[in-house]
Amino acid sequence: RASTWTRFSASLATEMAKLDLDQGAGFRLLTETVTSPVLVSQIRALLEKYPNARWHQFEPGTRDNAREGAQMAFGEVVDTQYHFDKAKRILSLDADFTAYGPANVRYARYFAHGRQVFDGEKADMNRLYVVESTPSNTGAVADHRLPLKASQVEGFARAVASALGVNTQGGNSAGHDAWVNALVEDLKAHRGASLVIVGDHQPPAVHALAHAINGVLGSVGKTVTYTDPVEAEPTNQFASLVDLTVDMSEGKVSLLVVLGGNPVYNAPADLNFVDAYQKVTMRIHLGQSQDETGLLSHWHFPEAHALEAWGDVRAFDGTVSIVQPLIEPLYGSKSATELVAMMLGDGHTGYDLVKEYWKEQYKGSDFETAWQTWLHDGLIPDTALPARSVRTTGNYGTPAAAGSGLEVSFRLDPAIGDGRYANNGWLQELPKPHTRLTWDNA
Repeated sequence: RASTWTRFSASLATEMAKLDLDQGAGFRLLTETVTSPVLVSQIRALLEKYPNARWHQFEPGTRDNAREGAQMAFGEVVDTQYHFDKAKRILSLDADFTAYGPANVRYARYFAHGRQVFDGEKADMNRLYVVESTPSNTGAVADHRLPLKASQVEGFARAVASALGVNTQGGNSAGHDAWVNALVEDLKAHRGASLVIVGDHQPPAVHALAHAINGVLGSVGKTVTYTDPVEAEPTNQFASLVDLTVDMSEGKVSLLVVLGGNPVYNAPADLNFVDAYQKVTMRIHLGQSQDETGLLSHWHFPEAHALEAWGDVRAFDGTVSIVQPLIEPLYGSKSATELVAMMLGDGHTGYDLVKEYWKEQYKGSDFETAWQTWLHDGLIPDTALPARSVRTTGNYGTPAAAGSGLEVSFRLDPAIGDGRYANNGWLQELPKPHTRLTWDNA
């Protein structure tokens, strides 16, 4: 395995040397969503060295709709943080916030705390309205639940926003005017203590409408805050993948490095990504298994698992944790951080790369003590992203008509996500939320 790494290093060094001639014009890097500060700094250094190169991000469970919704509402991409501990009235528009999403544990905890009533301390509990297209854990604990088709949620959101004074070019409550009126009156009665949250799978217009509703209800800065994105380079990942596929099809890509993921398998079928991928002169894939992408690559190298590699990562609110391995790497595997470092001509280990990066960021006098404290506590204090102000654009898109007939809603699986963990039997045996089904086809 050491000899394989040596041969791979020599091959990669040869390819990187070729890139110097045209400043990386034929070089493309494809990753999944990146939130590691160390890896981000390395990729940016790589793009600075090769200014004509391009960095693409893609994964099937993308949050493109939420990003595009923020872009539509504010003219820029921001992340939304919800403070359920301060909310008295909650409207969920097809969002199963107690079971899904990177913040669902915190949101479920604070939502549950708001249901508790303490004599002499708190005499009332929060109230939850849920509009959803499929039964969910969140819908099961709602005070008021309204089942609608997924395509009807936008019309409902426009009806609520219009009733609150937002110019949305009309709305359609799908025959539930009384429901909308009661909801709007309750939200108005709790200005500054209400919040509206939307499921990631709903179209951008619904996200933009939710931002508008939270704004007119005075929730911003109280139950809702906005921060810079946790993602390093927030972009429309589908559009980015399309651009990459076009470049590959036209023979513009001489070197493609895929860091994690399996785009040959999970890229949208109508892109013909497989055919385009095989037109790339040199294809390198870093992955934890020799999957479909690995099999069609010139080089497939084993990626170190998170439990055997040093790294760092940002949580949903920006808080940084240092990722510590439990064992030495098996099978001569390497992390994405180590591979990108090698592309930059740096042969340091993952541990050295992470530690040196954070040593440069540290402003105190005793870094070693701080480093040991971070490792012990599991996070770096005061790294959460600060709240920032935004201004709405008044753009909520053109109203879309609801679909007719039967609708099918595709969602991420609660245990195996987009399917990448399908070969993990333990995850397959987890009972599904709400239904409690295990290994069943009902």
